Amino acid sequence: MRLWRVRPVRPGALIQFGISPYRGRTTRLADGTLVRHGDRILHLHLDNRHLAANSTASDVNPWSLLELARRDLDDLAAEVASGQLGDVRAIRGVTVLAEATRRVGFEVRPLPHNLRWALIRRVLTLVLASHHRAGAKDLDRGVPWPGEAWMGSRTLLMRLKPGTLGAAEVHPVELESNL
Repeated sequence: MRLWRVRPVRPGALIQFGISPYRGRTTRLADGTLVRHGDRILHLHLDNRHLAANSTASDVNPWSLLELARRDLDDLAAEVASGQLGDVRAIRGVTVLAEATRRVGFEVRPLPHNLRWALIRRVLTLVLASHHRAGAKDLDRGVPWPGEAWMGSRTLLMRLKPGTLGAAEVHPVELESNL
């Protein structure tokens, strides 16, 4: 995905990521992480080719995809801990599969029902249909409204085994009364 300047977490990964400054309003995550405008975040994407290759198999197991996502997040945590990605405040993704991300440790936030997110939902639905073994036929039931999946760097780094934090800076919880 050259447009988004993303790369896979590791060879064969389901999750890809890019690095960018956060452009939204200041937000506090469930783990206490305060993400401010301009903070470095990792924006996540699914590798659609990988997803398509695994979802067209007749014996596809959705639980194996969750396990693959867990492994990818563990590897991403190690890369953040190494310090190679700089001072990462949080990771974030926008997806119609937001509820599934809870199973791997993300907090999910709803997105507003407006024209912008309706168009993004349509694009995400077309991407899903193009990779689904039955095409758009099975998507007639409807596609969930997209949501934001967030994980603070503190929560991400907790995925690591003790003693493997490396050079990563773990941010203390910041208290701010005016949000």
